Formats: sequence, structure tokens, C-alpha cells
Amino acid sequence: MTTEVGQPTEPGRRERKKLETRRALENAALRLFAEQGYEQTTVEDIAEAADVAVRTFFRYFSSKQHVLFGDVAHDITNRLRASFEARPADEPAIEAVRNALDALAFDAEEQQRQIGARLDLMARQPALLGSYYAVFAELTDVVAEYAAKHSGHDVNDMFPRLLAVAAIGSAQAALSVWHAGRGAAGQTLDDLCRESYDTLISGLSPR
Repeated sequence: MTTEVGQPTEPGRRERKKLETRRALENAALRLFAEQGYEQTTVEDIAEAADVAVRTFFRYFSSKQHVLFGDVAHDITNRLRASFEARPADEPAIEAVRNALDALAFDAEEQQRQIGARLDLMARQPALLGSYYAVFAELTDVVAEYAAKHSGHDVNDMFPRLLAVAAIGSAQAALSVWHAGRGAAGQTLDDLCRESYDTLISGLSPR
């Protein structure tokens, strides 16, 4: 629950309970997917591991695939749209995209643990990569929509589409470097995302 981008408000007791249940289901699902395989894990398994009823699972998620990326995609695309809405109208598109991506912020410990668990799962079970790439496709569309509106182009013109693909590609590159542990000492995921985008807009010249 937020009032402005990056300014969280304190959820009430009922909302906190819902968040705890959702988090317990996500954690149980990711652990079971890793331990026994995605296909072998049932909704019943996830509910039991989270100590809730199956009907409770379906109050939060429509399927086990939804647990994997459904809410992640919904949350991050909404946050990115909100970040763009907060950018000044006269800010150059390339800078606005950088600042909007930067505002997403992925350095919270719980966020990084969840991201790492999902990337580990993708590495072990390539069949799930389709869902992973669908998240990035949706983010690419969000950036392209903003760049098109900002520049007066159609969303499928070269400039907005190229900027969107390049920007989200830079984020994917940062994730790969982070997951492989190849960043410089002390670099966070957010640091790597900034470096990746800055390297991109500087013309991909070596640093």
C-alpha cells in the first residue's frame, strides 16, 4: 500500500494478515518447486506446506503458475507505470526511463531472496522460462507505451520500441550478472541495474 512512488504506508492488521498468508504461500511454493519439481508439486502440497486450506490458496492465486510469476508481474508493471506517471513532462525520454526503472528499487532483503529463488528455479527447470520472459515482455510494453506517448510516436515505431527493448534488456543483463555473482564487491542489484542502463545509453563503450 503506497501514497506515492517509493513512499509506503503502514497496512492495517487485516491487510498485514493477508500479506503474511500470501507470502507464506509463495515461500512454500518456491521451496517445494525447488525440492520436488514444479510438475510434481500440487496446489494441495503448497497449501499444506503453508498450513492453510486449499480454498485459502485459491483466494490468493488462480493456479500454481500464478504463484510463480502472476502477482510479481502485476506488481512490477503497476509500479513501473506509477513511476512513469511521476516523471516530469519535460524530462527527456531516455532519462525518464532510467529514473523510472531506478525508482522500482529491488534491494530489500525479502525481494532479493524471492528474486534469487525464482532465478534458481528457472536455471533448474528451463520449461518455466516462458513465464519468466512473459514478465519482461509486459514490462517492455509498458516502457514502449510511455516512450511513444512522450515522443508522439506510435507504440510500434522504431524509437519507443527500441528504447523499451534496450531498457528492459539492460535490466535482464543486470539480473544475470547479479545472479551469477559477477558484480563488483559491494554492488547491489539496484547498482547493477543502474550500471547496465548507463552503459547502454553511453553507447555500450567498455568501462
